[in-house]
Amino acid sequence: MTGNFLNIFLILFINACTPVPDYYEGYIFSSNKKPLAKIKVCEEYGAECVYTNSEGYFKLKMQKNSIRNLIIFSNDQPIDTIRTVWSQHGEKIEYSFIEGKKDTLFIKK
Repeated sequence: MTGNFLNIFLILFINACTPVPDYYEGYIFSSNKKPLAKIKVCEEYGAECVYTNSEGYFKLKMQKNSIRNLIIFSNDQPIDTIRTVWSQHGEKIEYSFIEGKKDTLFIKK
């Protein structure tokens, strides 16, 4: 029983020491590998949105204390959703488009 408590404590301690990111960032390209400008990127359930620049790059400030999916819009129509955090079968947690990890999304447009 003590071993389980120790494991839970260590997991919580390690997670508490991990810095919380401040923003999402990345690139959006067409399926032809061309950067897409003026693509709207919004945090799911959030009020803030940004647009990609001429290089397809965006940087969106995160709401405090949460990591959410990103919704991608073209001409004000949602065209894709990016899962920004996931885990499979209890393995290591993986992140996409989170601070410092400039991922790329390729979309058909």
